[in-house]
Amino acid sequence: MSRSGEQSKSAAALATGPITQPAAVTSVGNAGLTAVIQYGGRRFQCKPEMARIFLKRARAVIECGEHELVPLLHSEGVELLLISRATPYSLLEN
Repeated sequence: MSRSGEQSKSAAALATGPITQPAAVTSVGNAGLTAVIQYGGRRFQCKPEMARIFLKRARAVIECGEHELVPLLHSEGVELLLISRATPYSLLEN
């Protein structure tokens, strides 16, 4: 059988096989959430990578002397947090 014929059979077998959810996809509460951003009397639990992205952008806004809404992806959704030199915020590690 030719190589293209083998590929067609494999593609057909995959297309007709059962659809299963990948094993890596799980929804376990707050698994992997270890950073906490404190802002305006609220605490936002997020992944360390999201905290790093938020803090990097917040620092850039402050260094420019500007104010801006900076997005933060956290365990309950997305927040746009107003960042300026007068805005207190902090990173708390768990």
